[in-house]
Amino acid sequence: MFKVLEPQNILKRRVTLAILSVTTMGATIATFLHRLQPNPHIVDLIAPPLLAIASFILLIRLYKKPESLQTVINLGLLGSVMFVVLPSWLFTIQAASSHTTLVGSLPPLTSALFVLTMVMLIVLRPQRLLIATMVTWIAIAAPILTYLILHPTELLTSRGLDLFISLGPAMGIQIVLILFYNRLQDMVDRLYTERLQYYAQIVERQAIRQQAIEQAFTQIHNGPLQTLALLLRDVQIEKIPSQQLFQRLDDLNAEIRAVGRSLTDEVYPNTLETATSEQTLRLGEGTCIDLNRPLHNLLHEVYALTLKRNLPYFKTIKVKVRNFAPLEQTNLTLEMKRDLCLWLEEALCNVGKHALGTTRIVVTGQHQEGKYILKVQDNGVGLKPGQEQQGTKQSEVLAKRLGGQFRRESLPKGGVICELSWSVESV
Repeated sequence: MFKVLEPQNILKRRVTLAILSVTTMGATIATFLHRLQPNPHIVDLIAPPLLAIASFILLIRLYKKPESLQTVINLGLLGSVMFVVLPSWLFTIQAASSHTTLVGSLPPLTSALFVLTMVMLIVLRPQRLLIATMVTWIAIAAPILTYLILHPTELLTSRGLDLFISLGPAMGIQIVLILFYNRLQDMVDRLYTERLQYYAQIVERQAIRQQAIEQAFTQIHNGPLQTLALLLRDVQIEKIPSQQLFQRLDDLNAEIRAVGRSLTDEVYPNTLETATSEQTLRLGEGTCIDLNRPLHNLLHEVYALTLKRNLPYFKTIKVKVRNFAPLEQTNLTLEMKRDLCLWLEEALCNVGKHALGTTRIVVTGQHQEGKYILKVQDNGVGLKPGQEQQGTKQSEVLAKRLGGQFRRESLPKGGVICELSWSVESV
């Protein structure tokens, strides 16, 4: 089965396959052409068939195992360098130790050197490209240039000048271009990295803003909106004296201003985006609690403070059952604690505002079958048919974040159960 490659490696693999295919065909054709020569050199009889076989083996390996791309590239470059370097030294030594001339016997190695350099430019990383090019150039050009300098008569021939210029100034210019390419590639890589970081920051800021908006909504929902809903209902049911109405409106104004201050620099001095990283939580009744404490202690404090709020059906409760089992989880973040505390506060406020006739409330947090179940249950009249509040939607979002489940439903014998459960291992 093929391993999935990155787009850049896919393109590099295709180029490498094409180069190996052309090399295999070219070396095969050269093998037959040298066989047809009357007196071929021993190198011409050995090098082309070996190059054809090696290229074909690497071609098959890369085709069947795409993940071996870098290995094939390294072996192919090493083999190509050896097939160019060895003839360079062999023909130079032969010309220096015999009566043959280098310009007359040397095969066309300069074209092979330029092709090899271009292949390196495509397949090698910029950090390794310059070193590999210079080492290859020195290994091939050093014996030939040294020989030509020591034999001026061959240097001044057309082939000698062509070899000297190709292996000297022309390769020097090519190395300068490679240096420019490396600098350009570094600039492109830096721009690409900066662009990725910029997009990551945008995504992170959007996530932070979304969390801040959700927390602002929860604070408003659990505080001023609860007070406003009760005030509207009381105004519809009975006539409220003006002084009492003004007092309740003044309390509502104070709650709204307190929530506003909690979302501005007065409480969170670093801007709205840093609000989610604060270590305190402001409840709807105005108290701030420290989120660094254990979760069961936080839940107990939220329970105690919320039941003190002036909600109508809290006054009818006669029996209160409360128990929060400790939850020791090192990966329970401050944000998770914040969301769980706000969930409990809203569930309790729903009892105080909607649970008509309730006399008993059960609030527990328990371990059961690898899950932690946070439950608020009353014995009031139950839910109205089709009743769907925004708080329910927020609870479902929270359950999805925790990898758990949420349910809110009426009980057969009366009352409502509001339950949030999640796997202890999934958080």
